[in-house]
This record gives sequence, C-alpha cells and structure tokens, in this order.
Amino acid sequence: MRMQFCHIGTMKTDRIKPNGHSANFDFATDTTVIELKKRLSDIRALRNALAHNATYLARETSKNGYLLLVEPRLALETITDQVEALKKALQPGVAERLKVVATKDVDIVLRLGTVPPPDLELIRQCMAESKGPGARLPQPDKQREVLLLILHQWITGKGPMTSRWLEDTVGCQYRTVFAAVERLGPVVQRSTGKSIDLKYFPEREWKELLVVSHDVRSTIHYTDTSDQPRSPESLLKRLTKLNRDDIAVGGVTGAKHYYPDLDIVGTPRLDLCVHAPGDRVDLDFVKRLDPGLERTRDPHRPAQLALHFIRRQESLFHRADQNLLIPDPVECLLELYMGRLDQQAAEFQSFLAMRGRELSGEA
Repeated sequence: MRMQFCHIGTMKTDRIKPNGHSANFDFATDTTVIELKKRLSDIRALRNALAHNATYLARETSKNGYLLLVEPRLALETITDQVEALKKALQPGVAERLKVVATKDVDIVLRLGTVPPPDLELIRQCMAESKGPGARLPQPDKQREVLLLILHQWITGKGPMTSRWLEDTVGCQYRTVFAAVERLGPVVQRSTGKSIDLKYFPEREWKELLVVSHDVRSTIHYTDTSDQPRSPESLLKRLTKLNRDDIAVGGVTGAKHYYPDLDIVGTPRLDLCVHAPGDRVDLDFVKRLDPGLERTRDPHRPAQLALHFIRRQESLFHRADQNLLIPDPVECLLELYMGRLDQQAAEFQSFLAMRGRELSGEA
C-alpha cells in the first residue's frame, strides 16, 4: 500500500491536541509522525522534544513517532544516553514506538529504535525537504540577543525577568544567559526569586554592540536597478497588502512610532524586520515589493531596502496604526545606528534611556 506523504511546514494542517496542548509535527502520515530539529545543541531542548513525542504516542497508540535530528551539535553518545534514560521511565508500548534518527550531511549516523523500510523512505524525504527554499542565515549571536532583550524589558518597564524567561524567549541555554548577565556586570540588579533587571542604560556594553553589529547581525541590503526607484513609502504600501505577520517596519518609521519628535524629515530607506527563528528565510516577498530590487553587498551603494532578521523565538512585534507591525524600540534604535543616522540615533537613545529610568523608578 502506498503511503501518502504530507509535509506540514507552512500550513501545519495536522493539529493534534493531546492533553489539551497543541502538538504540531513537521511531517506526518496516518501511521507516523516526525518532528525535525536542526543543529540541536541543547540537552534541555532534546529532552523537551523527546517528551513532546512521548506524550503524543501515549495517546495515539497505533502510531510511531520519530525525532529526526539534522546536523546535531550534541555528541551522538550524549543523544543516546538521554534517549535511553527517558525510555526507562516510559511504558514499554510507548518506548518501543519512540525512535530517534540523527543525520550528518546526507548520511544517517544514528538510529535508536527499529526503522521499517517505509519509515526510512519517509525520513529520507524529510531530510530532502529540510533543506528547504530560501536564503540560509548565519548562526545567531544569542548572547547579544539576551543583552538586547534585557535592555528591551528595562526600557519598556517590563522587568524584572527570570533566567528561564530569557532562555525561552531567545531560545538559548542557561549558560548563554549567565554569560550575558556577567558581561553586564554592575549594571544588573538582582531581585527576589533570582530575577534580574537593569539599574540604568548600559552605555559601555551598548557601544561594544554597535562596533560589531554589522558583523554579528543578519542584515541584507537591496538597491534599485531601474531608472525610477520606488520610494520607501511606496514600498511600505505594497508591504501592507501582503498581510504578513512575520514582518515589521523598523528604522526611522519604527523609531518615530515610539518618539514622534525625532528630528528627521522623510524616510531615507525602508527598514524591515523579519522574524526568522530558524536557519532559512524565504525572500520571495521582496520581488513583490519591487521587481527592480537587487541585493547589494557594496556598503557605499545607497540601499532602498534593508532586511534585518529577528532570530529569537519571540518577535516582540506589536500592531500599530494603519495595521503596521512595529518591532521593539531597541531594534529600531540599533537600525538607526546601522543606517548611519547617528544624530537621530543618539536623540532616540536619550529618549529611551530617560523612559527606562522613569518606568523603573530611577528618574
């Protein structure tokens, strides 16, 4: 009997809710579900994925569940130890149906559990699908993402915050949060319940971030190749028609949303923030904004469009007037500096620092 293969990547049509929780899988058939994790480097994330599969299999007693690890950063011995430890705590019927496969390049390098030929074919299809369309993004600097997130919470008066919240929001391990907090040093204040917050705007750490921002951040610039380039306002109107919930408008437009008195006339370019927690992103929407836009790596060539990629798990976008999504204020500040609008960036930074002091009760 021929099995029907269903890729549930963009649509997530197979929504299963064991015990009241959403359990989306990346690939599924009538008899098999597969959860795919790329470059997994966190033991906690491995345990969570295994538990997710086990919970589902305890309910769906006729299905097999696979955790497919593509290019895992964990040692194969570590993966094996974690799987064996979990299976000892599971009912035999669940343990036998919970299987783990790890791949490197195009080869399967680890199989934990019996993999029948039909399931092996599915796994190979998943491996091919996992390469996916779109541009590959570099590995994010998660320690600096933690720094930006701590600053965001202070500026918006939403602190203090726990390490666990930072880990989940950024998508990182505890030691990454610990290293970021240590880097901030005396700027951090600790409250009850092991929560942290800032005492004031971290000037030294912010300057260090600005020095390396062009190297550590994922940003793509586009320039117009036609004789009549579209204005940023025209591109923005086209963007609103796409109804995307993963793209926000930052830069000058975003900064003026938070600080209408910003001293600038017009919009030099359109800065868009794309929420991309994975390692690939589809950039086909750029041609829908303007077919004349082409990517440029020349820093001296004026850009009409800049794409900045938000790599953490939570985008922190919010909806403003005209149905526009706006990124967080720290992101907008960073984009002003990256756009070489130093005077306006310094003005906006002073405003955010004053607001942070007021909301934290330090003013």
